[in-house]
Order: sequence, then structure tokens, then C-alpha cells
Amino acid sequence: MIKNILIVEDHHLVRSGLRLMLENQTVFQTEITEASNGVEALDLLQKKSFDIVVLDISMPLMDGVEVLKKIKKHFKNLPVLMLTMHNEEKLIKKVIKLGVSGYLLKSSATNDLIQAILEISKGNNFFTDDILTILARENEKEDRGRARKKKVEDLISEREIEILRLIVKEKTNKQIAEELSLSSRTIEGHRINIMEKLNIKTTIGLVKYAIKSKI
Repeated sequence: MIKNILIVEDHHLVRSGLRLMLENQTVFQTEITEASNGVEALDLLQKKSFDIVVLDISMPLMDGVEVLKKIKKHFKNLPVLMLTMHNEEKLIKKVIKLGVSGYLLKSSATNDLIQAILEISKGNNFFTDDILTILARENEKEDRGRARKKKVEDLISEREIEILRLIVKEKTNKQIAEELSLSSRTIEGHRINIMEKLNIKTTIGLVKYAIKSKI
């Protein structure tokens, strides 16, 4: 049962609107507490027990990501729902890794917020379809990146990958030889082998390939 909800939001109108929205719901009756920034929120958490925190990201004094970190450190089992305008893939994955229970955009429907709170209160996670789509797109990018890396490793040896990384840094055969304690002739041989294996004719082509393959 949800008895106490803490809303952490720096914009007064948004915070008041959320409070009014939640207080008017008949699916649960709960006490709503407001905090206008992260520092105030953490102070309230020391004084009072809450069932769920609805947390914004962009705030003065301490942003939502830092607040989330501290909540998970000191109140490990307290569920947190991120309610924000930010839809960047890296940010979403970051807060999920930190242990957020749900992520909701402020453009979402009221029903999504109510459903998110209900699901999270049951110990479940909640992410809307648009957030899941963003995460799926990011995972596809990572999968493609891993596939490219695997393909490179299948084509050239670890030593050749090491040399290719140094070529990308614009190091000469002599500099690479000195760094790897090999002869310049050996480095030149590796360079030729790399170009043949990858079917690339120029050093610029090697650099472009390495960058594309995220070597």
C-alpha cells in the first residue's frame, strides 16, 4: 500500500500540478510531500519514511542522477521513478544501471504516471513504450558495434589490432617499433598484412576503417 510519496521537482507549478493530480486519484490514497531540489529531498528522507520517490533530473544544487546515487546508497530499497523531459539513451541507461525503478517522460499521459506508481509499488519496473523503443535502439547500436569488433578480431590478430590503433594515432613505423620493442621492418610487414587482410590500399583507409569499427 502506498502511504507516502515524495515529489522532487524544482518547478513549483509542475510540482503543484503533480501533487494535485495524485491527490485526486481514487486508486490510492496517499500523503504527498514536496521537495524543490535534491538537497531538500535527502534531508526529508532522513526525517521521514516514503514508499516511492518521483524524481526530476534537471535541478539546482544537486541533479536527479546524484540524488538517485545517494538514495541507492543510503536507502537501497526505496523505489525511485524518474519523471523528466530528458530522453537521451545514455542517460536512461545510466539511471537504470544505478537502480531506478521507472523512467517516465513529462510528456506522458496521466494514466502512465498512475500506472507507473502502482507497478513500482508492487516491486515491478515501469517503462513506457517510447522509453523501451529508445533502449532497444541503443542496444541495437551496441550489438552492431560488438559485431564490427568481432569481425575485425576474426580478420586480424591482436598484435595487428594493437598496431592499427597506433597507426590511427598517426605514429610512424619507427615510433610504433620503439613502443612495441620490434623492428621497423617487422612493423612494416604487419602494416602490409593488415592492409591485405582488410583489403584496404591506403593508410587513410586504415584509419577510416579503424574509426568505423571503433578500434
